[in-house]
Amino acid sequence: MSVLPVIVVFGLSFPPIFFELLVALMLFWLVRRVLMPSGIYDLVWHPALFNTALFCCLFYLVSRLFV
Repeated sequence: MSVLPVIVVFGLSFPPIFFELLVALMLFWLVRRVLMPSGIYDLVWHPALFNTALFCCLFYLVSRLFV
């Protein structure tokens, strides 16, 4: 659980995890753009499961950095 306060943007309040998710999503898109041409997805059994696991790992790393 993050100890950061709620962030208010234009009158809307966002929990800190929202911004962690956005950062993880940007990192996921970047890593995926690097992995696609490298041919990694040819070796992966189920690309959707691989993408889900990759996003979960990136989100975990980002959330550890924010705490």
